[in-house]
Amino acid sequence: MRVKTGEQHQGWTVVDQARRAWLGSFEGLWLGVDESTGHWIVGRQHDGQSMNDGFDTDGNWAASRHFREDNEYLNMRRALAAYEEEGLKTSNAWTTMSRQYAHEAVARHLAHRVSFPSPVRLSAGWVGRGLPGSHRPMGSTTLLNGPVAKYELVRYLQGQIRFDEIVAEPGSVSEQEAYQLIINATGPVRFVCRGVTFYLSE
Repeated sequence: MRVKTGEQHQGWTVVDQARRAWLGSFEGLWLGVDESTGHWIVGRQHDGQSMNDGFDTDGNWAASRHFREDNEYLNMRRALAAYEEEGLKTSNAWTTMSRQYAHEAVARHLAHRVSFPSPVRLSAGWVGRGLPGSHRPMGSTTLLNGPVAKYELVRYLQGQIRFDEIVAEPGSVSEQEAYQLIINATGPVRFVCRGVTFYLSE
């Protein structure tokens, strides 16, 4: 059977899937979250003959790894790393763009986690520290629908935390707190994380 991305499946919201044909066979895996507990899962789909037989007739998959700490942020980070690791093992399913697609899928999921009470248009942006005497690096979007702006801000945050440098500044928040501020935002928000100012503005 086929399970669509974004739908519920055995208590899990399917956040992303990677399945691909190679030499007459299909391999795949999927990433999911239980939103009631904050637990994440990486599932290995059954090998099969089509895009539709990664899950058997009962909806089961071949194997899985669970991330069940009390901290959903850590579960998400560890599940994303495991998803990529499993994907590289499942080489037929994992392409050079799969990692980017997975991070985009997680950003999209997080951006829609908390609904806006009414339609709103926001700009997402960031401002870095820069070197003394140099132009401060920055980026921003045009005004976008609220969930799209939150998605872009999550992507900005994902991009910044790839770097190893951790800058502690007065009033700065942790990565976990930064994600939570974006997820819960229903209007303008501004915070500093790793020496970078992130914002949603009207």
